Amino acid sequence: MTKPAGQDANATRVQPAPAAGDDPFGLAPWLKEMPGVPLHPLMAHPVAAMAATTAIGFSIAGQMAGLMLGAMQTAAERAKVALDDAVDVTAKAEEPAPERKIKVARESATPKTVEAKPARKAPAAKAAKADDLKVISGIGPKLEQVLNGMGFRCYADIAALKAEDVARIEAELGFAGRIARDRWVEQAKALVKDRG
Repeated sequence: MTKPAGQDANATRVQPAPAAGDDPFGLAPWLKEMPGVPLHPLMAHPVAAMAATTAIGFSIAGQMAGLMLGAMQTAAERAKVALDDAVDVTAKAEEPAPERKIKVARESATPKTVEAKPARKAPAAKAAKADDLKVISGIGPKLEQVLNGMGFRCYADIAALKAEDVARIEAELGFAGRIARDRWVEQAKALVKDRG
């Protein structure tokens, strides 16, 4: 007769005794027949095994919670930095341009210092309703924000620019001829005319 494989190979043919007060599961006869295998110290006391398993589970759960909280804190810090940067950019765009002194060369050989005028502010009635300056070719979303911060909110504001205003704005923004090249003033005049 061949022995069955797996768990049945080690099974004994001893039937369990009926449950008694000290042995509620009837395992005493099987335990008497088992060879003298040394037990792990935790298996000697099932309560100690449960305590060790619980402690290991709590330590793993604590590690995972720490990882999750650390990731959330990092994400929150990055979001705060991004929001702070966006607020700083918006605040800088809304600040009026500081008055600067520009050296202008006249016919004479000596340079003369002239105070630059601050950026024109749109009238209060027009400030309430701003036009979409992005319609003008050469003005994107960021540049529209900068121009709005400088007080140019309507097509009429751009259409009313004089040559010296254009030169001043180009100097402040570092454009070097872009306003004339993209024909902002002409485009704004056409938009005002189409509206009227």
